[in-house]
Amino acid sequence: MSTPAAASNDYLSYSVEDTQLSLVLLKPITVYTAGAYDEAAQSLSQMEGLTLLVADFSKVREYDSYLAVLVDLIDAACGKRGIQVEYIGMSESMERFLASLKAADQARNDAAADVSAWRSSLEHIGEFTLRLGRDTRDFVEFFGELVYKLLLLLPRPGLIRWKDFPFVFTRAGVDAVPIVVLIGFLIGLIIGYQGAVQLKQFGADIYLADMIGVSITRELGPLMTAIIVAGRSGAAFAAEIGTMKVSEEIDALKSLGFDIMRFLVMPRVLAVMLAVPFLTLFADVAGILGGLLTGLMTLDLTLTGFFNQLQQALTYSHVFSGVLKSVVFGFLIATMGCFRGLQVFGGAESVGKYTTAAVVSGIFLIIFVDAIFAFVFQVLDI
Repeated sequence: MSTPAAASNDYLSYSVEDTQLSLVLLKPITVYTAGAYDEAAQSLSQMEGLTLLVADFSKVREYDSYLAVLVDLIDAACGKRGIQVEYIGMSESMERFLASLKAADQARNDAAADVSAWRSSLEHIGEFTLRLGRDTRDFVEFFGELVYKLLLLLPRPGLIRWKDFPFVFTRAGVDAVPIVVLIGFLIGLIIGYQGAVQLKQFGADIYLADMIGVSITRELGPLMTAIIVAGRSGAAFAAEIGTMKVSEEIDALKSLGFDIMRFLVMPRVLAVMLAVPFLTLFADVAGILGGLLTGLMTLDLTLTGFFNQLQQALTYSHVFSGVLKSVVFGFLIATMGCFRGLQVFGGAESVGKYTTAAVVSGIFLIIFVDAIFAFVFQVLDI
């Protein structure tokens, strides 16, 4: 060990035996003696090979709040080196005083933690509210400008870049046919099976055609198709335009005099608006065939009986209400994808962030507008 076995000064004496250090504090522990005690504690912290420190306060007659500070300093220094601390010789009044200071300090820390947690939660809510308000304002402006320029196409159809239309329509529509048909068929299969289990109990097997036809054409067909397109095309538009924004291609186009709305946004919006209704019809047919397959396998249905009942139950209003909704869904999907893409700033991380936001926002708008359609159709008895 690098220290003497025993030593003392005006403020404390100490002795070392094996790995135990014994301290005897001699002077009042107040803010006026704090400097001397700090220096003594610093010198003792340099000792090596200790496992136990025993601090004797029996000779201390005067003390103030610095007592708690000194105890904390000793605890912290010994805790870092794995030294056990034992305090002896404290009077009853000293222990009560030290306990009251620690309790008050703990209460302040708890209150600060509570305030910090509340402040953090409120700040998070406030930031989210501000961001939502800004996004809503910007989207309304973007939506209004898009609708205005789409209306200008009626007298002047040459305002947009029609060369991009076939490419976008093929990618958003034709390329999506396999996945849309597969999902529609599986949804029809699942709904048909769930309905068959219940209808069979009442001998109402034939009404499976009613349930499948109406539910698929009015709700599930357009809704599932729109969600799939939002995941494919909405994300693709946001990523493409966002990457152009990051690489400053958007700024270059603007500097060359191109209108971004007419050059990039409108061809995509029109292509998706036209593609989604066709995809919805494919999904309707696939869903009905899926329900038919379930009925033939699990119920006493015939092909002729199913289609005769389907013809009676399914009307043009059911089909065209779904197609009408799909047009609106396509418009919202493409608009939200392009809007989120134009919001991108910074680097690649922002592209991923706003691509995800395009999908989430698009699906939310689809479901929200679908609920509005359900209410309006009920009021209008459609």
